Amino acid sequence: SLRTGGFAELLLVLLGLKVPGVLGCPTDCVCYPSPMTVSCQAHNFVTIPEGIPEDSERIFLQNNQITLLLRGHFSPSMVTLWIYSNNITFIDPNTFEGFVNLEELDLGDNRYLRALAADTFQGLVKLHALYLYKCGLSSLPSGIFGGLHNLQYLYLQDNHIEFLQDDIFVDLVNLSHLFLHGNKLWSLHQNTFRGLINLDRLLIHQNQLQWIHRRAFHDLRRLTTLFLFNNSLSELQGDCLAHLGALEFLRLNGNPWSCDCKARSLWEWLHRFRGSSSSVICESPERMHGKDLKVLRAEDFRNCSGSESLHQIKTHTFSTADRGASKTHHPHLSSKEKGKERGAENNLHSSQPAAPPGSRPGYRKPGKNCTSHKSRNRTSKPVPLGPRKNEQDVPDYVPDYQHKFSFGVMPTLSPKRKGKCTRRTPIRPPSGVQQAAGCWGLRASSPLVFMMVLAAVIR
Repeated sequence: SLRTGGFAELLLVLLGLKVPGVLGCPTDCVCYPSPMTVSCQAHNFVTIPEGIPEDSERIFLQNNQITLLLRGHFSPSMVTLWIYSNNITFIDPNTFEGFVNLEELDLGDNRYLRALAADTFQGLVKLHALYLYKCGLSSLPSGIFGGLHNLQYLYLQDNHIEFLQDDIFVDLVNLSHLFLHGNKLWSLHQNTFRGLINLDRLLIHQNQLQWIHRRAFHDLRRLTTLFLFNNSLSELQGDCLAHLGALEFLRLNGNPWSCDCKARSLWEWLHRFRGSSSSVICESPERMHGKDLKVLRAEDFRNCSGSESLHQIKTHTFSTADRGASKTHHPHLSSKEKGKERGAENNLHSSQPAAPPGSRPGYRKPGKNCTSHKSRNRTSKPVPLGPRKNEQDVPDYVPDYQHKFSFGVMPTLSPKRKGKCTRRTPIRPPSGVQQAAGCWGLRASSPLVFMMVLAAVIR
């Protein structure tokens, strides 16, 4: 048995892997260099294992029973931390202090976390992917995302969030994907999404939305995908969508739409929209029940001229500061016309002018969004889109990292892009076990190393 144990350790050393329990690798973990990686997943750890090398760049601790994250558990050299699917109940606000190299942080599926301090992520200047899905969060403190100018992906789905404070995302000038589906949001206010000038995909389906301010999306000039299906919306003003000049995919199905005079502006906008949209089935009035708003005719609204919708009344009652705002309605632009009205972006914010692009911290000059979404197991499923001409059925949309959680049904296609553009730096999908196995296979393929080890054992 001694010879067998010695052989195993010798083989690990020859293959460039650190032996668990020795050479600076925690017990029950696998470590390997270039970049320095520690994989301790699925070992029922209840605390952060001791002995993690200080030069570790990638640490995988998912699928354990860890309950606390405290200052000193990790070193500032860390670039990637996966600690999803644990039992974390508390994160010390100083846990990630000074972690200027951290790029990817996955805290998802820690259902007992429930609350975060406002300064938990302060100073993470390189962070570009943050996962907080299924964490039992009911609210987000003001300033929690402050200074995260490089963040591109933010996963907040499947929590219990009921309300989003104004300007909660204002510093996320480079955010491209925001996932908020599966929460308990009931309203979206004028400045909820202020500052998200590079947002490409916004998923807010499967909430409890009843009310959306007509200028809620006023900064989202580059948004291509908007999911609002399976909410409690009875009305949505066309003015609300008029700011979305780049929109390509819109999902409004699964809402109790009222197709009386309040729906006229939405009906007009949908008839101008040249992208892909879902059905908009009428719940009321009774004579319209079961009909698709998109196929109604102008005659169905012949008695609606000069009427003010309930939504407009709610808007002016809720926010008197918006009474002087311009009501000019800009028709949706075609793909050839997109980008012609970009000059207005220096004055995106309605309550106060935005700072010039050059003076905004972390701002990157807007360009074509080249973020791609490739799914190995993508399946096609027809989605009813109404009788619009030249409109095709589209498959279910499954965002990145589907192996970590289920997104449900989100039908859309990846937006088509014209012309050349520079891709964003892709988020690596590493797995500690897979990477270690790959390293093993590469090194073990050398016949010379194998023969040397075999000869040592025979002797």
